[in-house]
Amino acid sequence: MPELNAHNLYHKNYCPFCLKVRAALKMMNLDVALVDVGADREAYQELVTEGGRGMVPCLRIEHDDGTVEWMYESDDIIEYFEENFAK
Repeated sequence: MPELNAHNLYHKNYCPFCLKVRAALKMMNLDVALVDVGADREAYQELVTEGGRGMVPCLRIEHDDGTVEWMYESDDIIEYFEENFAK
């Protein structure tokens, strides 16, 4: 699986929208770092402070120029990976 170092998926294990995104990533054979905000309070605080909302799933994208983008909607996250990384 290709590893996508500049991407972190903030999620909760049993969130249905998070499950949807994780299943899509698996089908696309993409290895994205998972950050479980249900188990890691500091990660949740980072999500709220830096991303602006405590909603999951949320994809943190670090661009080559150092800027960071936070993407919140499951369908948008899946579409992003389909357009940029799926074979």
